[in-house]
Amino acid sequence: MARLRALEPDAVIVWRDISALPMPDASYAALLAHPDDVAPPAARGSITLSETLIREIEDADVLVLGTPVHNFTVPASLKSWLDHVVRVNRTVALSAQGKKGLLTDRPVLVGVAAGGIILGEDAQQPDFFTPYLRAVLGCIGLHNLHIVSVQGTAFCDASAKAVALENALSALSPVLSACTIFKSSRDIPAPHV
Repeated sequence: MARLRALEPDAVIVWRDISALPMPDASYAALLAHPDDVAPPAARGSITLSETLIREIEDADVLVLGTPVHNFTVPASLKSWLDHVVRVNRTVALSAQGKKGLLTDRPVLVGVAAGGIILGEDAQQPDFFTPYLRAVLGCIGLHNLHIVSVQGTAFCDASAKAVALENALSALSPVLSACTIFKSSRDIPAPHV
């Protein structure tokens, strides 16, 4: 975030701690089961939270997610956030031809931290994280993912961790520069993994 702020000093940053999000409630489950039966005036509980989270995405020029990988995939807190923002007739349309995202694409920067080697050629486990995140965000219209990882931190000392973080941030620099250009031109930089 500091590097993005340096490139775009006037950026408005909305910080959301998703670890505190509640699981979707019964009202939200009813909305998912019958999306046309619940009118916006009846919105309450998780439906209101869902709308807030979706509007945060819609208002963002760049979406930044920071997350660990738990048990081969996204942690429960990120899954809860995804459950709130993937909503039929609001962020995704269903048809006989499949799902169509309703959000306008924008750069999504995903910072991943892992104690083991989980991504890339040297991965020591299957990568369910990346394809899942690409699929679920893609179904709402967010295809432009840039994933940067700091891995293997359980097996190195503090100086090696610092070098790994600096390398990840350096790899992200061209993407961040492209994101600031994106804001003014609406050209979407190519995804980077």
